[in-house]
Amino acid sequence: MTGRGAQSRRPPRPWPRVPEIRRYIVLPGLAGVLAGQVGVAALLALDVGALRTLILASPQGWIAVAMLCAGFAVTFGSAAIGAAVMAFDGS
Repeated sequence: MTGRGAQSRRPPRPWPRVPEIRRYIVLPGLAGVLAGQVGVAALLALDVGALRTLILASPQGWIAVAMLCAGFAVTFGSAAIGAAVMAFDGS
């Protein structure tokens, strides 16, 4: 028997065939977003500048937390993507 038998099938890849540049965008971006959220959590946990106190005293404190999370996610995610793309050697 020649050709494509049951033994010639390859196992599925853990990461689908994606161009390298996408990996240099997605993975560092997610890591940067995660780092940003850890930064927000640290700011609130340590009550830097009485930020947590102000947020908890405000009836719209969730808006402040959402804006902090979004801002930190964009900032840290973009910085991580930029660093990864600049380190990309093309090979």
